[in-house]
Amino acid sequence: MDRLTDELTELQPENKAEKRLARGLEDVSYLFLSQTAGERQDSAQGQNPAPALQPAHPANTIVLRASPPISRELLLSLLSKNAAVLENGMRVIDANVPCDPFGPVDLLALDGVDQPVIIDVDTAQIDTSLLRGIGQFDWFVRNTPILRRMYQGMAVNFSAQPRLFLVAPGFSPLLRCAAQRNANPKVSCFGYHSVAISGGVGVLFEAVCI
Repeated sequence: MDRLTDELTELQPENKAEKRLARGLEDVSYLFLSQTAGERQDSAQGQNPAPALQPAHPANTIVLRASPPISRELLLSLLSKNAAVLENGMRVIDANVPCDPFGPVDLLALDGVDQPVIIDVDTAQIDTSLLRGIGQFDWFVRNTPILRRMYQGMAVNFSAQPRLFLVAPGFSPLLRCAAQRNANPKVSCFGYHSVAISGGVGVLFEAVCI
């Protein structure tokens, strides 16, 4: 009996220590529950937690909104003065060129190697624009002597057949497929988007993959 009492007496301090340790952990447990593993490590090392990374925003980033539809006359005026937005080195030499019975050519331009370019502009998605452009191309090819006299003195490369540029806000899959298959004339499509900017309207032209 005395031996059993001695063994229990020896175990009591150890049990009390375990209880005090448990209470100690309970007292500070909220610190571990409210911190992430990285923050606990920084606190243990006496360091301040690293600040959260913020997304980078370039200083010149602006928000744009669509503008009301722009007129065909405005589009023609912009392109006649800035044809290089469609292709580097391009310049307009004439506008509203009669081409009966297919309707007038909106803009006649020369590219960087002085090859003629027929530019047709629409403010809506119209599949017949491709047919109109092909008709105008055929008229130009058949009336080259007349064109030589009309543009005498200009550096027009009449030995090269005209190219055809179609400009519109969008193009249907049907038109794009037909333009891709058409080898002569070579057809290029350009979409445009108008956006409201301070003091006016901005227009973005971009080549459409066909």
